[in-house]
Amino acid sequence: MTSPFNQRAAAAIADADLKEALKSATEKFAGLRQKAFESTAAPLALRAKAREIREHTFNHLDSHLETLFRSLEKNGVQVHTAPDAGAAVGHVLAIARAHGVQSVVKSKSMASEEIHLNHHLEAAGIQPFETDLGEWIIQLAGETPSHLIAPAIHKTRAQVARLFAEKVDPNAGDDPAELTNLARQTLRGEFLRAGMGISGVNFAIAETGTLCLVTNEGNGRMVTTLPKVHVAIMGLEKVVPTVEECMTLLAVLPRSGTGQKITSYFTMLTGPRSAKEADGPDEVHLILLDGGRTRHLGGAFQEAFHCIRCGACLNVCPVFQTVGGHAYDSIYGGPIGSILSPMLRGLDAAGELPAASSLCGACLEVCPVFVDIPRMLLEMRSARVSRADASLPERAAFRAAGFAMRHPALWEMGQSLFAFALRLLAKKEGWAMGPLRAWTEKRALPYPPRETFRARWRKREKILAQKKNASPDGAPDEKSANAGAVQKVRRALASGHGIAHGNIPAPPAILPEVAVPDAPARFLEEFAAVSGKPRRAKDTEAAREYIIEIARRFPDRPVALSADLTLPVAEWLFEAGIETIAPADAGDDRENIARAGVGITGCAWAIAETGTIVLYSGEGRPRLHSLLPEVHLALIPEDRIIRHLSALGPRLQEVLGGAPGQRPSCVNLITGPSRSADIELTLVEGVHGPREVHAILLPAGGGASGGSAAENGSPFLLEEE
Repeated sequence: MTSPFNQRAAAAIADADLKEALKSATEKFAGLRQKAFESTAAPLALRAKAREIREHTFNHLDSHLETLFRSLEKNGVQVHTAPDAGAAVGHVLAIARAHGVQSVVKSKSMASEEIHLNHHLEAAGIQPFETDLGEWIIQLAGETPSHLIAPAIHKTRAQVARLFAEKVDPNAGDDPAELTNLARQTLRGEFLRAGMGISGVNFAIAETGTLCLVTNEGNGRMVTTLPKVHVAIMGLEKVVPTVEECMTLLAVLPRSGTGQKITSYFTMLTGPRSAKEADGPDEVHLILLDGGRTRHLGGAFQEAFHCIRCGACLNVCPVFQTVGGHAYDSIYGGPIGSILSPMLRGLDAAGELPAASSLCGACLEVCPVFVDIPRMLLEMRSARVSRADASLPERAAFRAAGFAMRHPALWEMGQSLFAFALRLLAKKEGWAMGPLRAWTEKRALPYPPRETFRARWRKREKILAQKKNASPDGAPDEKSANAGAVQKVRRALASGHGIAHGNIPAPPAILPEVAVPDAPARFLEEFAAVSGKPRRAKDTEAAREYIIEIARRFPDRPVALSADLTLPVAEWLFEAGIETIAPADAGDDRENIARAGVGITGCAWAIAETGTIVLYSGEGRPRLHSLLPEVHLALIPEDRIIRHLSALGPRLQEVLGGAPGQRPSCVNLITGPSRSADIELTLVEGVHGPREVHAILLPAGGGASGGSAAENGSPFLLEEE
């Protein structure tokens, strides 16, 4: 009980607030995940496909990295490789100093946590502001994340309220909505002022040189749009070969992580803004962190890099549910962290973590890409034992057990002696001396079974032999043989429970998808389900009335209008006496757009299956129009609605693979308003992005060309359950 992990675990177990927070959060995450996968036509086939993508990617990682570097360079992204944390920090500081940066805003990035970037920025006189609500909470508390996707999962609402009252506003209450709004107000100014934005990367698409972020709060979009310099930091495990494969991984990541079909924002970045774009960074840098990763490529633990950081394995792990993330003393906690931490930090620093597992297999059961964590935990334990890192008593005990197991007579004699001693001590308390006394003072040993397993097995074999001899032809009784076969199959299935799914092959052709017979109707249903506010306009007049109704909710504030609208909205608002803001000719006009109550945009496509609006940047299409105003309103011609997320892949591939200067620097998939559940998993809408998102479906023909809904379905449909 003296190992550092055991000491931290003991402290965690004694923390009543932590136990309450962990129980509530992990149970809720697990329930949401299960429900989210039920919305797919073939969840196991989808996960098998995702696994195949990850496995194939790492088997040819060198080729994909070369492609990624070429694509990024073509897009104008400056790539910096960093063999270790010191080199990565050096690159960040050099970029910041070159631009005279005084403050940076950060979106959630585990890679930046891995290199302790905030500490180095502060030491260099640069103020970092974490902008993910959970990350901001732990920054205020001076702590580290305790979960891959929910950094403040260990804190109760009362603890967060006390923290905000102490560090932000002494009048802060304890309502999660009020606390979230306080964060919005405090950090909005920092977004507008910061000289540099730092983000992580969820996926880096090699064929197009696209850096992708999966977020909910809108802070990721702010960080990568408002500062004039954007720095992304990632490990090499984020590489994905193609856009279509990225869409498959996107279909499993939010479902496994937060229980969403897709997060509020999926942001795809291809480089600095073009000369025709009003907003976005002038410089984009990517820092590729090795940090010990390459020494494990091709080895027994390479599979750990298949992880897409959803955090599902943490939520079902009985050890994590009991002690939380800080007991692991690593930013990567839980089952996957027990592999990654020793890989990146070495067995000397984190070798005890593989023992922090019950090996129940629940982590493999829920992993969206079937990472075989139990196998690697066992191999890591073996590596630790071979290095003699275990304590002397532990090594002596296992050596003695191993010697006895190799000598059956000695093993049986030991069992008999142990059973005899157990009968003498059973049901007695306080019999032990030394460190075991405290344990026996509160617990009594049970009586041993009357027969050992070996004795029962011999008896069973004897009975079977007698039956065989009693048979006229000497053959075993058929009924007993059948029963034995059934038992054998049952044992095999039981031993494979939780790992059998990992062997499911990926389907050779197109994945089955749920049927979407009426794409506009399905979009309206899904958009409402993610708290969007949809309206199907029967004609132009109905659309005009609805737009003016929304604009008048903000009587003293202008309406920002993109140039790709298919209706004369500017004319309608002018006649109604409402001020409008057109896309700026020079500069991003951020202060003016921030005053707007409503931002109105068109859309490139909309996805029926998820209720998602797809926008891409370009001339007359500023990113900020759908980000800074309180309300975002999108006009969607019905003939731009596609049925499935997978059908978006080829379209995005064509757009992102366009000629330099022609391709957009940013594509956003927007699914409902910005949201967060970082305070006791209480959902609050309107964090850093718009508080409301409205969509008006216009009759077909109300927009420019786009594939008809009838043409956009999957060729292989299953009826939705």
